[in-house]
Amino acid sequence: YKDCIVFYRLGDFYEMFFDDAIKASGLLELTLTGRDCGLDERAPMCGIPFHACDEYISKLVSMGEKVAICEQLTKPTKDGKTLVERDVIKVVTAGTVTNTELLDDKENNFLASIYLTNNAGALAWADLTTGEFYAKSFTCEDYLNLIFNELVRINPVEIIGNQKAVEILNNSPLITQRILPKVQSIAESEFNITSATKTISKQLGVVTFSQYGIDDGNICICPSGALISYFIDTQKTLLSNITSIILVDDKKFMMLDFNSLRNLELIKTLRDNKRYGSLIWVLDKTVTNMGARKLQSWILSPLNEINDINYRLSAVETFFNDNMLRDSLRDTLKQVKDVKRLSGKISNGNLFPKDCLALAKSLEVLPSVKFQLSGSSSKCIQDISYDLKDFTSFIEIIKSAIYDDNGEQLKTGKNSNIKYIKEGYNAELDRLRNLFVNGKGAILEIERKERERTGIKTLKVSYNRVFGYYIEVTNSLKEKVPYDYIRRQTLANCERYITEELKDLESQIFSAEERFYQLELALYAEVKNKLLTFIPELQVTADAIAILDVLLSFATVAKDNDYVKPCILDNDKPLSIKDGRHPVIEKASKQRFIPNDCEMDSYDNLINVITGPNMAGKSTYMRQVALIIIMAHIGCYVPASKAYIPLTDRVFTRIGASDNLIFNQSTFMVEMGEMATILNGATSSSFLILDEIGRGTSTFDGLSIAWSIIEYLSQKIKAKTLFATHYHELTELEGVISGVKNYKITIKEFNGNIIFLRKIVRGGANKSFGIEVAQLAGIDKVVIDRARQILKKLEKNDLVSSRQPLNDEKSAYSNEIEEILKNIDVNDISPIKAFNLICELTEKARGNDE
Repeated sequence: YKDCIVFYRLGDFYEMFFDDAIKASGLLELTLTGRDCGLDERAPMCGIPFHACDEYISKLVSMGEKVAICEQLTKPTKDGKTLVERDVIKVVTAGTVTNTELLDDKENNFLASIYLTNNAGALAWADLTTGEFYAKSFTCEDYLNLIFNELVRINPVEIIGNQKAVEILNNSPLITQRILPKVQSIAESEFNITSATKTISKQLGVVTFSQYGIDDGNICICPSGALISYFIDTQKTLLSNITSIILVDDKKFMMLDFNSLRNLELIKTLRDNKRYGSLIWVLDKTVTNMGARKLQSWILSPLNEINDINYRLSAVETFFNDNMLRDSLRDTLKQVKDVKRLSGKISNGNLFPKDCLALAKSLEVLPSVKFQLSGSSSKCIQDISYDLKDFTSFIEIIKSAIYDDNGEQLKTGKNSNIKYIKEGYNAELDRLRNLFVNGKGAILEIERKERERTGIKTLKVSYNRVFGYYIEVTNSLKEKVPYDYIRRQTLANCERYITEELKDLESQIFSAEERFYQLELALYAEVKNKLLTFIPELQVTADAIAILDVLLSFATVAKDNDYVKPCILDNDKPLSIKDGRHPVIEKASKQRFIPNDCEMDSYDNLINVITGPNMAGKSTYMRQVALIIIMAHIGCYVPASKAYIPLTDRVFTRIGASDNLIFNQSTFMVEMGEMATILNGATSSSFLILDEIGRGTSTFDGLSIAWSIIEYLSQKIKAKTLFATHYHELTELEGVISGVKNYKITIKEFNGNIIFLRKIVRGGANKSFGIEVAQLAGIDKVVIDRARQILKKLEKNDLVSSRQPLNDEKSAYSNEIEEILKNIDVNDISPIKAFNLICELTEKARGNDE
């Protein structure tokens, strides 16, 4: 275990030696000591108490280390001369942690496995604590980008891969910038399709994978088999909770790439990486951990089939319309613990008695849930009810075996340890419990019997450490001692004896606690083995509970926030949102949110060019439309008064950019790289929000690129696009390029300041009010006044005079009006154009006078 820090069990401590000790002492802030080991130098050494190992393991794993736990498999001999047998019983890594107390309850703990060839790739990922197991293959030309997007979506805590995957992926920005963990290399043989097929077949108990939609020879078998092998190698046990594999089909889900996940803040905020302020923060009213994880999965994988979306919406509608049913079900589900991870504990061998009781109490409420769901016309609700299995026998096993600690704790033994196997479950266990709990009573009973048998009223049974239990009789009455008494000790005033019965009882009392402990462990192991057979049903039921919890959450959020049921249309239909709102800003802001409409189609209103000042709400508007589309695709009601949403295969965003100095990429280079990805991946069914394309370079270069992109989107891709810009020249494209329409954010000017009205209307803005926004931001008045002077001159194309000092008010102007008049062909101008030209010249002349 050269890649691990070995925890070597020595009595009540886990010790680390040599390089492991040196590294661990630094990472864990432990005192580094040493130990003689027959070498010329002392072995570096440090240690931790075994009962506190979870805390230290968690710290090491969070730092990217692996921990191999080497346990004592035999007891030390009394003479201490025989070596204790030891072996590694488990390797703990970030992706193989099974102690749920060390994990986030609301997120999966996925381990991913990647297999790459020269022209294709495949991905498998699983959560050891829940048994969820997925696979996906990528055979298209852009397979590497798709794998990256999938990795970002599932957010694995650990990644393994074949050598090619390690070489390619570990040099990518997502890994070097620690957005994803580094890919670890494991043996190439684990990815061999033949051995991988055998591994999966043995794990799932099947000969072929056709029932999972996986054809023989599918490349996704390679990383899946390697993943199972890795789990088995680290856990050193069977993986009873991994019972099936789900092949992820891209056609059933909307594609969300890394930039969309980040820019739309679906799970975490862009600025501080927090849950508060994200979409999931608004939508999460789940009452179980299973539901919280399922909600995150749904948000990251919106559906892309009308029937699947309406399947969920029908259930949400039922709960939305029935307040009593919704509230009653949520109250009932609050009693349900994390059945998914508790069933994983059964498989992973770390199920405690308290977990058994939590499972039993959780499953006891299922008949009530099932009854409340009965009679619904929603197919989704009917399926949930069907998947809530009957666990009567499961509950009976736990209730008959496990002592239910209701405040009257059963305390036994010298250290008053709480025992957990119930009285009446096993006769021998009850006898042993009674023996060491009530040993004194058994001794007193022997004393009473012997007094009656011998007639010696002063006979007593006593105990000391040298002789153990004995019968004491005074010398004056020793003639009455029966022949079966065995003399143990003679004193001045009395004789001490033992009997076979007393000797046997003494032996039983002395060994009863140890035998009780061993028998209780064996009986508890039997209980856990019985529970193992229920894992498939537990997983199905847990999934049904999670789905129900999410649907109830959707209905609750919709009711609380006045959301509406979206109508899902075919992908070529118009997009129509009435009074749309941003779900997060509306919830977080103390100000009244101004709703806006969005009308788009595939012909006349395909690309909306949006202009207006900074801070006026362009980005908010674009994001809210994207979020409403995503919410509709996950089967959730949306913040609007009406919403007609066409099927959308991908949502792309290009919002903001920053330098990537490590890879020699400027802001503009990053921007263009993201734009290239969008243009290569978007289809006519995609939805795009593009903010300030071309602003990272010179004005004319940027304007040209933005113009060309709009043309390309309109003529080639035909994707519905919201295009925010400060290039006001782009507003001239309406009527020139098919499908382009102008929209602007309304504002009101007042005493040299601006008031944001936050309303989207038809038309284009003629200025950006950048100076006014700078004034609102607190820029010094001298700078603001000078900026206004420069702006007036720049608008007249007078760059020379704009460079004059602040107090040079009489600088010469270039005669722009004269130049315009010279270029007019009076024989080819209409009356309306002439009128507009006169108005424009008048305005310029007034500007010159100022």
